[in-house]
Amino acid sequence: MDITKRKPLFGALALLLAAPVLAAGAQKPRPIDALKYPKLNEIKMPAVERVQLPNGLKVILVEDHELPVIQMRALVRGGKVAEPAGKTGLSDLFGESHRTGGVQSLSGDKVDEFLERIGASIESGVSDAYGSLSAKTLKENFDQVLPLYVEFLASPAFAGDKVDLAKTHLNSVIARRNDEVMNIARREILKVIYGAGSPYARQIEYADVENLSREDLLAFHGAYYRPDNAHLAVWGDFDTAAMKDKLAAAFASWKASGPRPEIPEPFLFPPEPSVNYIEKKDIEQTFLFAGLLGLRLDDPDFPAVNMLSEILGGSMASRLFTQIRTLKGLAYGAGGFMVPAYDHPGAFYFFTSTKPSTTALALETLLDELKKIRVEPVTDEELDRAKKGYLNSYAFEFDSTDKIVNRLLTYDFYGYPADFNARLRDAIEKVTKDDVLAAAKKHLRVEDLAVIAIGIQEKFDRPLSEFGPVKTLDITIPDPPAKETLPEATPEALEQGKALLRKAAAASAEKALRSFNDLTTTGNVSVHSPMGAMDLKVKTVFALPGRSHSTIETPMGTMAQVFDGKNAWMAVGNQHRFHPASTAEEMKQGIWLDGGFVLLWQALLDGKVEAQALGKTTFEGQETEEVYLRAPAEKVRLYLSPDGKTVLGARRRVLTQEGPKVMTEIFSDYRDVSGLQIPFKTVQKDGDKEVGVQVIQTAVVNAGFAPTLFEKPAAAESK
Repeated sequence: MDITKRKPLFGALALLLAAPVLAAGAQKPRPIDALKYPKLNEIKMPAVERVQLPNGLKVILVEDHELPVIQMRALVRGGKVAEPAGKTGLSDLFGESHRTGGVQSLSGDKVDEFLERIGASIESGVSDAYGSLSAKTLKENFDQVLPLYVEFLASPAFAGDKVDLAKTHLNSVIARRNDEVMNIARREILKVIYGAGSPYARQIEYADVENLSREDLLAFHGAYYRPDNAHLAVWGDFDTAAMKDKLAAAFASWKASGPRPEIPEPFLFPPEPSVNYIEKKDIEQTFLFAGLLGLRLDDPDFPAVNMLSEILGGSMASRLFTQIRTLKGLAYGAGGFMVPAYDHPGAFYFFTSTKPSTTALALETLLDELKKIRVEPVTDEELDRAKKGYLNSYAFEFDSTDKIVNRLLTYDFYGYPADFNARLRDAIEKVTKDDVLAAAKKHLRVEDLAVIAIGIQEKFDRPLSEFGPVKTLDITIPDPPAKETLPEATPEALEQGKALLRKAAAASAEKALRSFNDLTTTGNVSVHSPMGAMDLKVKTVFALPGRSHSTIETPMGTMAQVFDGKNAWMAVGNQHRFHPASTAEEMKQGIWLDGGFVLLWQALLDGKVEAQALGKTTFEGQETEEVYLRAPAEKVRLYLSPDGKTVLGARRRVLTQEGPKVMTEIFSDYRDVSGLQIPFKTVQKDGDKEVGVQVIQTAVVNAGFAPTLFEKPAAAESK
């Protein structure tokens, strides 16, 4: 078994932590435990031929005539470890745009059409140590796909529009990176283990994406994508001799020039113990993680460490799960792994989640188990179970030619022997209890652990400081680089800004503003998307103090979108889903522009608005006065009619599925509703493109609403 298959650790543990698994009684004997299994048969390896083409490209060839299909995969040394200084994120952008950006002879879209027509695929990717390019095609179309595949390796185009699209996608990933606790945990534990500047932990920001260009991609490709820096595997329905000739001819024009690039080995900081806290107010539990530098996959101690991590946290029968979940009932899940790497030390990870009032107890229990396994030998039963778990899954790592060839390619790339997995299997079979104890004492250095707690510390049973000095980690996402700078906020500009807003607020009667409690509207919303326009019927209740409930009739049924001033969720029937904190914050900022700006005008009357006049400007073809809101809404530009009595529009930065964007809202068709001036039409634009239109049909002030309308649904009960 290739233990590095556990690299997607946090996806697996997310399920373990989130689901109320049937763990109680996991230690009770079961009839299935009494079954005896014969030793697994030896894995039958296919015939493998290795050749090196005249240009230096190293090739693995494996015939497999079960299906009329041929596949290829190339690994090119480079990846994140090869990113130039000041170009963080370049490898990610490369992986995103290598395939989509097309080649010199065909655009990316034309490539899509061609491959779809013949039922073939070509895909690109990137990892810490390499870039990859994979292809799959029917045997009958191989001669058409091979030249295109070679062109992607030798001379990709990185078309500007596709590079921009890839940058937009990277921005969207940045924008949503704090939405899921597991994403935060994975990112931050890697940073405290490896160092924030390490290629194994570096974090991309909007400014990094802005700093990347097509020229950077071409330079990166020119430096690393050369045949003597690559390994290629080809497997499927072909004759080996004939394939050698085809590959030699197809790759003949791809040549290396000059010496191979040197990639310096990343520096790894010495282990440093730490206790870290991340505040996240929108979660019901505390998520606890502990980490430590681990081993390379080829470390002689790895077999014993592998058994150690299996016994500690690898299953529902593990020590961590048993103590934290089964015996103490502190969590739905708990566990840990030592995830190795091929070419650098991997890391230990241990985790659990619990209700805030048992945070310290859960962490204490986790740490106690790590300490205990360093001083007492594991039991025969534990070691036997760990070995069986490993050996019984071993065969499934070799149940297809695809898996075998990809493993061999990876071994070749990193310089591992072709039979490494067999050697590892044999070594694990020989691990003893003494080996596990020695490995725990040597490698499981509890005194060097880095701990992260994510949650609400005011609710913890005991302070984290009991476990060491606490460092608060700031996970705030820095704003994108400013496209323009604001003039100085002089006292005169600030006073003029408020004066302009007073004129606009005066269009609504002060008595109406003071007596306002809620506004109920019905109408239509037209949303424009890549799939076409969608017309929806919407009823919205906007209520103090800054709450909104929209009932939306969609083609899929009725749904509700709710913001209670702090939390946001979507409900369909009795089912609900909470939105991430970033979405709730967006709704909190946007609500100042809802309901005819009534919240903003009330804050203005109470002296709680800070606004800066920016002078006259043109907005959507109209002469306007521009005002920049500084508080209570942030970074919103309002555009007032020349007489200052009407808000014609607004611009603000919004987090979208494509990352942060400056969106424009155009307000028109103002009508008097019980003394308030309400715009009955709002158009939303992304740049010059219209993306949505809202038209109000009816509006009633202070109609009232059911007391339960904004009642927060009960969250899933946490342990």
